[in-house]
Amino acid sequence: MKQKMIFLLCLFVILGAGIVLIIAGTTDRTSDQSDQIKPVEVSDSNKTIDYHNSYNWVSLPSIEKEVDVFYVYPTVSNNANGSMDITDNGERALAHGIFDAQASVYEPHANVFAPYYRQMSTAVTAGPDMLATDTEEFKRGAGDVEDAFEYYIENLNEGRPFIIAGHSQGTMALIELVKNRFGDDEDLRDRMVAAYLIGYTVTDEDLAKAGLTAAQSSDDPGVVITYNTQSVTSEGGPMLMTGAHCINPLNWKTDETYAPASENLGARFYNDSTGEFLREEPRYCDAQINLTTGALTTTIPEGEDLDIGPYSEGVYHRYDYAFWYRNLEKNVADRIDAYLNMTKDSGSGDYKATAIQKNE
Repeated sequence: MKQKMIFLLCLFVILGAGIVLIIAGTTDRTSDQSDQIKPVEVSDSNKTIDYHNSYNWVSLPSIEKEVDVFYVYPTVSNNANGSMDITDNGERALAHGIFDAQASVYEPHANVFAPYYRQMSTAVTAGPDMLATDTEEFKRGAGDVEDAFEYYIENLNEGRPFIIAGHSQGTMALIELVKNRFGDDEDLRDRMVAAYLIGYTVTDEDLAKAGLTAAQSSDDPGVVITYNTQSVTSEGGPMLMTGAHCINPLNWKTDETYAPASENLGARFYNDSTGEFLREEPRYCDAQINLTTGALTTTIPEGEDLDIGPYSEGVYHRYDYAFWYRNLEKNVADRIDAYLNMTKDSGSGDYKATAIQKNE
């Protein structure tokens, strides 16, 4: 059963004396902080977030590139009330840290927008058969993501092509977004370069509701890129469920073709809670899809001692971006180039003129 509550109770680990959340981070990259006003009511669950206020954005970039990214960070909050307090400096800092660790993959090639949202915290509990998407806390956070996306499309995007991207709970919220908004909106689907829905199960049913398809190669346009990383011997984690789609981020195939470590352009490791860069390792690990489980399997270097958090042996959920960092970065560029060339060849590049006019 999808999105069981156990998943959300396993999203943070303790490293030394500090808490490092498995998928979190933030770095305010707003281009103009002068209009940031801390809204005293934003933690009120009955209030909507004012995304006109730049205080409520992790990143509002200067527009320098032809394509945007709308990025949603993973779980960073262990707030006792069940929802992230986006006015709390500590939780905001955690969102910044993971932004640096993950969204930096997209920054060389796109304008990266990222909202704060009142995500479900690790304090939420429920019965063993309850879906995370059934909880009020998840619905509130996913609702914030949809509100932020609507504001972005109507006020910030200016007709540019865009990518949506996330990890873990961020991906969960984006799955709800594409199911609710994309299925009946051909314009959104046409302008979407790709969706990087990493670190959670994406099924045929999800894709059908969104009117989207799973990626089959390195540069097919308007598709969903998704995978969940684990060792060859791992029994898997709670984010990998029956029916999961998977693409290999080293060779961009969806069959069981093996990709040796020599095809890995570089793993890049960060402190997820602070965004501090730690090290980069070319040819770090190999990759192969297990067609039975839908897992992306890998063997890390002998002697490597990685902190995988509360998961069982070999569940590398925390490293879904880190292991394949440079290949993902290259793929973002490849997909953008393919999309722009396709729209140019088809004569459907009107968005460019619109964006230029609005920026003048």
